[in-house]
Amino acid sequence: MGKVNLFIKYCLINHKMEYNIYGILIDNKLKFKNLDSTMILNLELNILEKISKDRKIIFDFKKKICIIIEKEQEFSLALNVLKLVNKGNFFYVMYKIEDIYEIEINIK
Repeated sequence: MGKVNLFIKYCLINHKMEYNIYGILIDNKLKFKNLDSTMILNLELNILEKISKDRKIIFDFKKKICIIIEKEQEFSLALNVLKLVNKGNFFYVMYKIEDIYEIEINIK
């Protein structure tokens, strides 16, 4: 288990956000807090989970699907993965559901 410094960039619906935080890297899974949710990025499988008090969202960038679980209901959406880079300490994905979203994570 290693504590790592993360530099996160989000671009969601024309809203950009950048910040430095600490996360934990265990067995190729990066776990960190983002506002009111916990994020788990499986670097081996290219799966990002966003877990909040009342919802869980799973982005499977390899299978190009987004699964949303809320109040015992589950539904899925197709992801259009425009670009995916996963190399060492750098993870970047640009995908489209209705709008274009970007997530960039630098592990330091």
